[in-house]
Amino acid sequence: MWLALHFWTWIILTILVIVGLTRHSEKRVTQFLLLARLAYLVMIISGVVLSIRTFGHAPLLISLKFALGIATIALIEISFGRKMERDTPHLIYWILGIVGLITVGLGLTLAFR
Repeated sequence: MWLALHFWTWIILTILVIVGLTRHSEKRVTQFLLLARLAYLVMIISGVVLSIRTFGHAPLLISLKFALGIATIALIEISFGRKMERDTPHLIYWILGIVGLITVGLGLTLAFR
């Protein structure tokens, strides 16, 4: 149950971030930012539960996944902040995408281990 919740929250969060960062109205960007924050709150809770249950099996990978998850959330916040300031360098989007993909990949590796 927790794994499914975590997985679907990642999908929903990805959609919210992509749609939110492509909006032109600041009001719409703010709405998607709030929805994204709600999604990663759920993701953090489910991630902590999953981490507690699997920490004994792969503590280094779990710690790395946790750090990458926090980095992804920080990059999402930075991306939305830059979008609201109308300063949208595409480098931050690339970094967010790469770190997000590494985080998801590591999470899937841990899930099927």
